[in-house]
Parts: sequence; structure tokens; C-alpha cells
Amino acid sequence: MRLRLTDLAIRKLALPSSGQRTYWDATTPGFGVRCSARSKSYVVMYGSRRRLKTLGRHPDLALSDARKRAKLQLAHHSSRSDEIGSFDYQSVLAEYLEDCKLRLRQTTTDGYARYLNAIRFTGPVDRVTRQDVMRGIRKYTNSPSSQNFAFITFKVFFNWLIKLQYLERNPLEGIGRPHAPSSRDRVLSRDEASALLRYTLGNRDRFNDIVSLLLMTGQRRGEIAGLRWEEIDGTRLKFASDRTKNKHAHEIPMPQSATDLIHSIDGGSTYVFGTSETDTPFSGWSRAHRRLLQVTELARFTLHDLRRTFATFHAEIGTPIHVTERLLNHRSGTISGVAAVYNRHSYLSEMADAVARYNELLAKLGETS
Repeated sequence: MRLRLTDLAIRKLALPSSGQRTYWDATTPGFGVRCSARSKSYVVMYGSRRRLKTLGRHPDLALSDARKRAKLQLAHHSSRSDEIGSFDYQSVLAEYLEDCKLRLRQTTTDGYARYLNAIRFTGPVDRVTRQDVMRGIRKYTNSPSSQNFAFITFKVFFNWLIKLQYLERNPLEGIGRPHAPSSRDRVLSRDEASALLRYTLGNRDRFNDIVSLLLMTGQRRGEIAGLRWEEIDGTRLKFASDRTKNKHAHEIPMPQSATDLIHSIDGGSTYVFGTSETDTPFSGWSRAHRRLLQVTELARFTLHDLRRTFATFHAEIGTPIHVTERLLNHRSGTISGVAAVYNRHSYLSEMADAVARYNELLAKLGETS
């Protein structure tokens, strides 16, 4: 059946009790909506062999976007060429980034676009080889972490092309990232931690305050960057289960230095480190981290290394390991399995004692009070 497909017309289409029924668009030949007993899906029929491809489900995929995908599919498939892979690279890249905008966070999409647009290829997408991609990654990115991220970005992109039948195989299939991850053993010395705190506390901005709190509290980067005012209860941090990596609610006392730092921040949004203009958590890590390493002249460290440093310092001041694990919200350490089921003690008083002793160390490191 053929009709003029609009958002209203699609919503009114009844689902059959069994089987499938396809309604073809009167304005875009080959494009239609297939209704089954449970869903409505956009489809396109192309090529001399009248191949049928599903573009996405309604209403998850907007009609306008589905029609664009159908036109792209039809434009690249003439009656003389039914082979997968005869698609222009730049055209499918543009479609991929548009699809990312519909599915992913803006920061994730921007990260993908940065590498996919910087390392440019022309011509058919199936002509891009593994050597082409790896050569481009080495040419346009200079740090091991950037090269790894670029590699993963391209691998995800090619997998998406396979899913949509634009490509038969991933040219990066079977090979690993350009740089194997380094062992996770970096711990800042007391002198390094002192230099870091002196700088971040003496040069206050959102990123430097986050770095200070990471070392002061030992929490994860995302938890501190996304810290909300409602999660601060006087001298304690309270994270709901949906805000932690292990999905366990987490409550910890803060050292006095962290409490003073937080309460000196002007509250302009929902987030402690957000802005009143966007009311979103902090972003922009790479540039800020590079600048921090430059000005402090410290040997390279990741922000997660501050969490490891926090645990090491607690060991040095005599904090019991099970108390340190509570501070870190570790649930697979010394108290786990059957012991964790029966041990419901919150350890808040023990954590408070440990945090008070840790604050004395912080005062020596950063000249805080």
C-alpha cells in the first residue's frame, strides 16, 4: 500500500495482529514503514535485486532522519551495483555523526567527530585499508592516549557501517590498540602531592578545585566532576547508587580542607563545578590536564592516580585497609562475599577518625588548615 508518510500518518497506522504489512511512501520511492504485531520500522528497498534494509524503529528514529538514510542508500545503489561497500566515505561519515547526535551525549559525539574529521579519507569507504587508518592515526595524533582513542573511534565507526550494511568487514578487525595500557602503579610522592596541592589551591578554578578534591577525598573523577550541591551534607558526601561506579550508595566524611574548599565555591547551578549558563557537569579534561602537567612540571600522572595516591597515604598514616576501602567505596576487598552480607556496619566513626588524621597530612602538604 502506498501513502504519503507523515509523523501523524505513521502514528495512526494500526499494528496487524499477525504477520507484517508495509506502507510505501508516495514521495520517496523505495522508502516505507513496515508494521508488525509489536513495532513499526522504517525500511528501504534498493537495487535490481530489490534488497530490503531496516533503517530503524519508529519513534526512536525520526521520520526526517529515516528519509535521509533512505535517500543516501538509494543514491549509492544503482541498478547496476548491488554490492555492499560502494559508498562514498564522506557521505557515510556525515550520516554516522548525525546518528551519534541522536544516541550519544554531545561530548562523546564531539570526541568522535574530532578524530573522524581530522583523519580524512575520500572515495569509496570499502577502499579504506588498515594501513590507511593506522598511518592517519600516527600522523595526526601525537600522544599514546590520543592514538588509542582515535583507534577505538574508527573501530566503532566501521562496526556501525557493517551493522548498516555499508561495509562487509572492519579493516581494524583482529588488531589491538597502538599502545598497550601502562601498568596502573603510579603513585605521587609526598613532594609531588605537595607541589600539586600548592598549585591547585593557589590557582583556583573549576578544574584545579576538582583535582584538589580528588586527592583530598579519594573519590572517582566522574563523582567529583558531577558533584551536586544536594549531595553535600555539612561535612559529608552522600552519593546515591546511580552516581557510583559499583551502583552502591556511598556516604563518607570529608577532611576539613575539602569541606572548606567546597563551601568557598559560589553555587551558580545544580552542580558544584557546573555553570549557571549550561547547568551541566564539568567537561574539558584533556586541555586542562595538559596545562596542569605543564605548569607543575610533574611527571605524567592520570587523575585516577590521585585515587591510588590517596589509598597509599592512608596506608602510611595507619588507616586499616577495610576503612580505606570504605572510603573508596570498594566492595570487593577485605570485606566481601559472605562477610559483606553479614557485616552491615557503616564504619562512619572509623572513617571520620581516618579522615581527621589524613587532614593533618593534607595541611602539611598544601599548607591548608
